[in-house]
Order: sequence, then structure tokens, then C-alpha cells
Amino acid sequence: MANAQASPRKMPKLDPAADTNGSKSQDGQDILEQIDAIQSQLDSLNDCASDEILKVEQKFNQMRKPHYKKRGELIGKIPDFWLNTFINHPQIAALLDETDEEVLRYMEQLIVEETEDIRSGYTIIFQFKTNPFFENTELKKEFTMSESGEMGTTETKINWKQGMALTEKSGDKGKSKVGGKRDRPGDDPPSFFSWFEDNSMGGDEVGEVIKDDIWANPMQYYLDLDEDEDDGDEAYDEIEQNEQDEDLPEEEDDGQEGEAEEE
Repeated sequence: MANAQASPRKMPKLDPAADTNGSKSQDGQDILEQIDAIQSQLDSLNDCASDEILKVEQKFNQMRKPHYKKRGELIGKIPDFWLNTFINHPQIAALLDETDEEVLRYMEQLIVEETEDIRSGYTIIFQFKTNPFFENTELKKEFTMSESGEMGTTETKINWKQGMALTEKSGDKGKSKVGGKRDRPGDDPPSFFSWFEDNSMGGDEVGEVIKDDIWANPMQYYLDLDEDEDDGDEAYDEIEQNEQDEDLPEEEDDGQEGEAEEE
């Protein structure tokens, strides 16, 4: 899909009166027109490049699907995979409270589906096993680009079980912001699941983080704690080794002492 053609550029015209040599002014005007013609050709090439890049993205998006499917099947065999992935993500973790984490223990799959043309939107799907919080086994949030260029959303209505409606808090409904702080005195922040009840227009930071960061490579966040522990163990081993090295006798000093005794 080609980009909208740019409006014709307005070129400054050289004033012949500003130069006693009219031929030079005319030459300058000709040069400007030639430069503008070349720029128009470059713009046309850029439009073609955008079209070709989009075709490549669409091709590889289709090629990734079986890999995503296989990855999802393997992830489903790991208990609490998505819970640990979310709580290890620095931005998403800031939006979770203890009850949200309990709900995420029942999450089996995360799926992100992009539209065929890629540009017009995407859908984020959370799949759950039977849980004590809501009747749904699947929660969806669909992002659709409007003709005006704004991103609108359509969300699944969460069918909460009696007494379990986490979104009925005093905090701002659905206004979860990436990196927002939850632990403020007297504050009752919204549940992470209020995000599924926010159908406002405009950018959605949470959706973008899930699509572009977590979905792209969830393993880097699932393994975060293990990496921290490994780093800690390595640091501890290094300190212990340094202490052992300090306790070892200095071989050079022993050799010098031996030479002194022979003399």
C-alpha cells in the first residue's frame, strides 16, 4: 500500500533583478528545478520501498505462525510461565498487585494476532483454565486503526464470579499506565484487568509492550530471576576465590628467603 503522495513543493524563484547577469539567475533556477525533479524520483522510490518492506513483513509474519504455535505448546507445559514472565517484566510488574498475580496463575496462553496487512491493527488474547475469578476462558483486546489514524479498541467483557470483580475498585477504571507506581499511601490503584475494560481512543502502552516486547521474546523475562541468581552465585564465588587467593603464601617471597639462607 503506497504512502499518500506528497503535495508539490514550492520552489523559491530567483529574482533576475538581484543579479546583473540574468543568465546566471536562469541557470540557478534550472538547477533548483533539476534538484526538485530528482527529489520527486527519490520520494517515488521511498514509496516503492515501503510497499516492498510491507510485503516482506507480511511474508515473514506468516512464516512465524507455526513457530509461535509450537512455542505456545511447549510453554503450556511450564507451570506459571506467564505469571513469572509478567512479574519479571519491569513495566508490567508495576501494574500488578497480589490478587492480579493470583489470577495470572491460571493463565495458560498469551497470543498476539496481527491483521493480514499488519498496519491496521492487532489482537491480544489471554487464555485461562477454569479459575475462581471469572467465567471466561479467553479475554481479548482488539486494536483497530481508524481512518483518521487513531487506534480504537474492542474488549472482552469479563464475567466475574460473585464477589470477585477486581475491577470494581476506587482507582481510575482501566487507566493502567506502563511504569506507573502502585504503592502510594491512601491509593487504591486499579486492577491490571481494568485494562480489558478501557476502550478509550489513542495509544495503548500496555498493548504495545505486550505485543512488541513480551510476545516477541517471553523467555528473556521468564528467566530473569534465574539469571539474577546466577549472577549472584558468580559474584559470591568470585569473592570466595579472592579470599582464598589472599590466604595463599606468596611463592616469590619463599624463594627469596631460601636464597638468603643459602648465602
